[in-house]
Amino acid sequence: MVASELTASAKAMGAIPAEEPRDSTRVDQSVPLRNRTSESISPFVRSYIDSPVAWQLLDNATIERAKKEHKLIFLHIGYKACHHCRRMAVESFSTPECASILSESYIPVVVDRDERPDLDTIYMNYVQAVSNSGGWPLNLFLTPNLEPVFGGTYWPAPTSTRRTAGENEEEILDFLSIVKRVCNIWREQEARCRKEATEVVGQLKEFAAEGTLGTRSLAPTQSILPSAATAAATPAASMTQTDRKTDAPSSELDLDQLEEAYTSIAGTFDPVYAGFGLAPKFVTPPKLNFLLQLSQFPGPVQDVVGETECAHARSMVFDTLRQIRNGALHDHIGETGFFRFSITPDWTIPNFEKLVVDNALLLSLYLDAWTQQGGKEESEFFDVVIELAEYLSSPPIALPCGAFASSEAADVHCKKGDTDMGEGAYYVWTRREFDSVVSSVDKQASQVAAAYYGVLEDGNVDEYHDPNDNFINQNILAVRRSVEELAQHFSITAQQVEEHLKSAKAALKTKRDQDRVRPELDDKVITGWNGIVISALARTSAALKELRPEQSDKYAELAKKAATFIREKLWDADAKKLYRIWREERGTEAFADDYAYLILGLLDLFGITGDESHLEFADILQSKLPLDHYSRTTQGGILTKRVKIETQISLFYDMTGAFYSTTASSPHTILRLKDGMDTSLPSTNAVSVSNLFRLGDLLSDNKFTRFARETVDAFEAEMLQYPWLFPGLLAGVVAVRLGTEKPSVEVKYKDTREKA
Repeated sequence: MVASELTASAKAMGAIPAEEPRDSTRVDQSVPLRNRTSESISPFVRSYIDSPVAWQLLDNATIERAKKEHKLIFLHIGYKACHHCRRMAVESFSTPECASILSESYIPVVVDRDERPDLDTIYMNYVQAVSNSGGWPLNLFLTPNLEPVFGGTYWPAPTSTRRTAGENEEEILDFLSIVKRVCNIWREQEARCRKEATEVVGQLKEFAAEGTLGTRSLAPTQSILPSAATAAATPAASMTQTDRKTDAPSSELDLDQLEEAYTSIAGTFDPVYAGFGLAPKFVTPPKLNFLLQLSQFPGPVQDVVGETECAHARSMVFDTLRQIRNGALHDHIGETGFFRFSITPDWTIPNFEKLVVDNALLLSLYLDAWTQQGGKEESEFFDVVIELAEYLSSPPIALPCGAFASSEAADVHCKKGDTDMGEGAYYVWTRREFDSVVSSVDKQASQVAAAYYGVLEDGNVDEYHDPNDNFINQNILAVRRSVEELAQHFSITAQQVEEHLKSAKAALKTKRDQDRVRPELDDKVITGWNGIVISALARTSAALKELRPEQSDKYAELAKKAATFIREKLWDADAKKLYRIWREERGTEAFADDYAYLILGLLDLFGITGDESHLEFADILQSKLPLDHYSRTTQGGILTKRVKIETQISLFYDMTGAFYSTTASSPHTILRLKDGMDTSLPSTNAVSVSNLFRLGDLLSDNKFTRFARETVDAFEAEMLQYPWLFPGLLAGVVAVRLGTEKPSVEVKYKDTREKA
């Protein structure tokens, strides 16, 4: 077996001599590869324009060349904000030897995860199945048929410090060693590699059909390299399933699944630091939203789950929201939202990348928590609601075009004029700099603020959590002591403490704005993510209408502008086709999640404006046609047949139930999956179920309700076995069993859809 042959020599990683191809006629070397990244509109892909690697784009020409030359494709999937993606670019791809091997022995391809989430999901599930870990960057060695031979996440450069393998451990291989080893194996055992890769895809398809993809491991013989070679940068973030044939709608899903989901989720709750599990720790808005909803669902849900349990569910959410508000995921100085996740259980060391979609989901979550806490200006979490809404609605996130950007990078130039970049450099402080800035305003304020944020002389990041020495003597700010504790310690009043903190914060912000470079922005517009921002701002606008009318109007106007931008720039009105990406031009056709998230935003926007053009657009995107696209019969002009249109239902819906993530003709995909499990993002099918129920109620159209019910039923077997993995769809179970609350708004649009 290939795996055993490789593992036997894991510690003998000398250079592998280059070999001539066995049949020189198979390789066309007349036209060398050239770097094609300038052809892309993706900021991430374009960041490799000056790379010595001859990066290709994933298109038919690239695949045909791989087939013609019988070469493996090296596929690198990442995104602009990712720290470890930049590390690989600097440490490995920029080195001459590595660049030479990738360009000459492989067909190297770079893909923006944000542009092709379908590919990312497929290959992430493969890496998870092989190594039980995942993250970004995602690196794959693929056959010319795009079948995975081997894959992993971040691999260290040859010069990186690596621990020595213990007696019973396999060595963690560096990237160059892996590239050489895979190249050698492919030369000598191409047929066996192809056979094993095909078997792997077959097994992945079986897992997907069973609904267990993302929860099971591949047999170890199907990995051509030791699993220890994979060193994950972040945990995997997607689990999916594909079509499962059913003869009849399910009748087994019931409210009991909510009780089981609550019990399982509560069992993983961290009673000390809140959140779920140990580390790394993600916020997981869909899970928190489910817990928060339990006490808002109709009475029968609380009867089944239990009133005490529903109250505890709320308590877990509030505790978690407090911890991340006070922890290092929060930018305490600039109030620019939250970072993606924490690498420690106590939320004190963040991963510094910042995704706009994460902050939009957090806005909706904090909004609901604030509402349940009273919904007044003095109610808890109000300040976070305002902060997040302002972050999303202000430059640079709110783009001049009217839409919203994608992310802010983790790595940044330490100071203006610097060439070196550091992880989180925009946000961290040495004690000397901290005292210098704050003491210039108020000496006691410096002492109080340092105690409040946990600022230490030698920095507050321990060596274990700083393996690359990024944070020597640096302090990551987080709330470490309460105002009351500080008042007692410094023998001053709580009001004086708050005044000191306010002046310290202002001084630090001024210094940061003057001397530091804000993290680089990924300014591409993603349709689905913009839909989530539109939803969050629309809901915030509605909640603030009486308390803060000016801000309410501001958020509503920005949501409307974004919806208009998408309709004008990302919706092809002639072809009736939605696109996913905009950056000076359209790129990549939309996936099912783009439709689902955008429809969600449009429905929430309709809810605050009453403008039925938003409802009409949502209806068109879901399944309907505007009037002039109907064919008419001669019997009284009744509209009976529709021309073909590319909508979420026509493109993605499987008549056995639920939505695929991709179309049947999606390019360069080896699996067609259905997204039902919530991750850091709500699943496509969970959002779609909610949209369908809402459209069915608004338009009095039972067809939408039928699709919603069928979608819930499609995940019956998986939800019965793992209900806690489907918190979003469990809300659909409630709707199926108990019905939905009918909208109070009267819709005229529904009366004109079916008549000439």
